[in-house]
Amino acid sequence: MKKNLYLLRHGQTYFNYYHKVQGRCDSPLNEMGIRQVEMARDYFQKNNIHFDKAFSSTQERACDTLEIATDHQMPYKRLKDLREKCYGIFEGRDEFLLPWNYNNPNVDPTMEKDEDVVNRMHRAVVEILDNINDGGTALIVGHGDILAKYVRDVADPNFAGFANASIVKLSVDGKNVHLDKYVWPAEGLKQI
Repeated sequence: MKKNLYLLRHGQTYFNYYHKVQGRCDSPLNEMGIRQVEMARDYFQKNNIHFDKAFSSTQERACDTLEIATDHQMPYKRLKDLREKCYGIFEGRDEFLLPWNYNNPNVDPTMEKDEDVVNRMHRAVVEILDNINDGGTALIVGHGDILAKYVRDVADPNFAGFANASIVKLSVDGKNVHLDKYVWPAEGLKQI
C-alpha cells in the first residue's frame, strides 16, 4: 500500500539572505522565511493535505518551519539524520568560497561526504515509513542539500533542487519511490 511523504525545506534564514554557508551551524528564519512558510502552510490547508505524523531535523530553522507549517498544532519527532550536510571549515563563511564554485573537484576533508549525507537521509526515511500506516501521510522538514540529494537518488536524478519553503510530494509503494509534485507556494513573494 502507498505512503505519502511531503518534503518541506525550511524558510529563508539570515544566512540564506546573506549567502553564508549554513550546513550544521544554524541561523533563524527571517521575516521573509516566516512568510514563505506561512504560504506553504496555506497551500497545505487549501489543498486539504493532512499529516498523520511529522518529522524535523534537529536544527532550529527546520523545527520552526514545521511548527509554523502546522500552525503549532502537531507534535513531531526530531531526527538527527535529517540534519543538513556538514560543510566543515566552510560553515558560516561566504558561499562563494565553496570549492565547486571554481570547478575545483577537491572537497575539503572536513566536509561530510555526499554518500554519507544520502545514507543518513535513507535511514531517516526508513524510520519515518516504519512509523506511518499504509495509506498514511508524513511531513518531513529539512534542508535544501540533503533533501535534494535524496530526491535525486530515489526518484529523479535531474531534480533541480529546493527553494526556501518549497515542497516535494513523494509517494512510496514498497521500494518504489515516485516524485509526484514539486510546488513552491512562495515563488511570487516579493522581498520584504
